[in-house]
Amino acid sequence: MAWRVSAYLIEGELDNTHLGKVTGWMQFAGMKEKVTFDLKGDFHRDIRGAKIRFQGDAYESDTPADAEQYMEGFASHQEGHVGDITAGLPPADYVAYPYVEWYGEENGRVVIELEPVQVEVIGTPIPACESDPVSREQQKRNMAEFLGSLAAEMNLPQERAICISGSTVIQADKRSANKKVRGMKLLTQEIRRKLPPLNGQDGKGGKAVVYLKLFTPDSSFTWFLTEGSPIADESGKEVDFHFFGLVDGHDKELGYVALSELESVRGPLGLPVERDLHWQPKTLEEIAPEMFRSDERKEGRT
Repeated sequence: MAWRVSAYLIEGELDNTHLGKVTGWMQFAGMKEKVTFDLKGDFHRDIRGAKIRFQGDAYESDTPADAEQYMEGFASHQEGHVGDITAGLPPADYVAYPYVEWYGEENGRVVIELEPVQVEVIGTPIPACESDPVSREQQKRNMAEFLGSLAAEMNLPQERAICISGSTVIQADKRSANKKVRGMKLLTQEIRRKLPPLNGQDGKGGKAVVYLKLFTPDSSFTWFLTEGSPIADESGKEVDFHFFGLVDGHDKELGYVALSELESVRGPLGLPVERDLHWQPKTLEEIAPEMFRSDERKEGRT
């Protein structure tokens, strides 16, 4: 659950040369003014004490069509606490790719995910051996406070919300929840490179590999995707992306789904689809063995 703005980021710079504080700016498509930062906390050990500059996927000359609508309500000055901010360099205490997260007073939890080529480290970080890893307990407290603020915004009775160490039970009006929760980037460049094209795993049956897992955090629907290809208009411009894989919802079944459809899905609490950041490729038969037992019997007869 976060306001995820990766697709709208044009460029930015964050500075942690004064320990205990992160300052800087970012430019987003859909916003005329730069967003400035004054956050409490530090980068992860791979870049602590340095600056980072980064380029996003958006451009001022070619902004996403929904940029202005998506970024509406995003504060032009962000104050609050640093979450996990890393370039994904050794020692990778969190993830092995650039990840920028903060907990703002106006917009709650905000997350940006980037590719390594999009980030430049300026200056010399403090040697990792001279710093402690970012406290996971502190990050759990940050998440719990964020969930607590959502519950308060929803006018949820205290006895109906549990926000302890990042775990929560929330029942609320989805329009209220959407004020601080926006969809994440479901299809990154890294996943595009790994994902076979449509029909690229034909004939493999249960041996087909799932490279991408998506899920609704407030319901039971999960998509295990094995293939995908862009859909272009007559001019050759990409207008959508179609996936193939296994959907586990009311039933388990194989089929196609469009990226635009996934981006529009909302669960019963109004939460958007999320990508499993820690997913490791598995075969379909590992995920749903009951669907592929006939394949195993056929292999046994050969």
